[in-house]
Amino acid sequence: MLSIPRRVLYLILVLMLVLLGINVWIERSKSLDNSETSLGVGVDGYKAAYDLLHELHFPAGRSYVRPVHVPHDHVLWMVMPDFLNPEARLTDADVNDLKEWIKAGGVAVVMGDVASQWDRLGLDATAKAGETTSLIKGDFATGGLTIPIENLAYFKSAEKDARVRLNSDGRPFALEKKMGGGKLIAIADGQFIFNSNLDKADASVLLVDLVREIGTPDFDEYSHGLVASESAFALFSNPQLLILLAIASITALLWIAQQHSFPARGLRDEQCPAPSLDSFVDSLGVLYSRSNDPIAAFNAYRASFLRRARRQLSPKIELSEQSAIDRLARDRSLSEEDRAWLQGNKSPTNEAELVRAVRALESCPGLTNEHRQ
Repeated sequence: MLSIPRRVLYLILVLMLVLLGINVWIERSKSLDNSETSLGVGVDGYKAAYDLLHELHFPAGRSYVRPVHVPHDHVLWMVMPDFLNPEARLTDADVNDLKEWIKAGGVAVVMGDVASQWDRLGLDATAKAGETTSLIKGDFATGGLTIPIENLAYFKSAEKDARVRLNSDGRPFALEKKMGGGKLIAIADGQFIFNSNLDKADASVLLVDLVREIGTPDFDEYSHGLVASESAFALFSNPQLLILLAIASITALLWIAQQHSFPARGLRDEQCPAPSLDSFVDSLGVLYSRSNDPIAAFNAYRASFLRRARRQLSPKIELSEQSAIDRLARDRSLSEEDRAWLQGNKSPTNEAELVRAVRALESCPGLTNEHRQ
């Protein structure tokens, strides 16, 4: 019967626990995958837009806090926020927070749909469904952009205090309204940045044009119910983190038990003779030859040898490499081949020559080799 050593069983168990921990930690939340946010990969999510901006080196971000906590030099993008939904039961706090943030100098790009209640933001505008294809023109677009999305909404008319920045077939599509020190940019319909629509005709071009004209966005996720943890207790209440900590603790205990289940290793008392210079050089030459590039291995070893030689020949005064070579090469006991190795005029082509070259350098007369001691 095949027996498996206990050490191997411990290692297998630890490896399985580590892999389980990694899987638990990196597992994506299916609810976020299907969400209508910049994290969503479904048809109504817009993660593709978020990823595209990063591919084009626009450092788009995500915001999980109330607008009042967002720096005023950021551009906040809200794609079909819940407070524009006529069926949403929300307090006025969300809308008032956004208004106050804009008045204090923020720039908010709010994208709605045909049912959005724009009057909640103090904008006198009503959206209406468009045709099968829309032609978008205006200040925020480079030329005419074709958006083949059926029923893409537009504004019936522009408020007198608002400036039309984009038109859809000649009708208002994007309005800009000054509010205090900041501005609100209202886009009638944000369907063009959905994952299912971003690859249609000029939809992605419109997205990039908006970013270039208005600024790199922070996609607001707070209005969709996603918030950041605000305390250490909330962080440790994350089930995934608790599972990971439990796995790490079990792994640590198993490792400690494994270390104490075997006797400590020690060196034998008997003394072994020190290796000779010849055996050291032969082993070193074979090790270098395994690189399958004897020339490069020799050049690397020769450079290391010359640094050591310079320190030994002149411990107190800096000695140049060439001066060290000249001093060593003056010894008449050197053969022509050894002198060629030393001066770098010859390079090994195989393992045997590499070993011979290393031996020649280590045996240079006039140099006390550290390995001989």
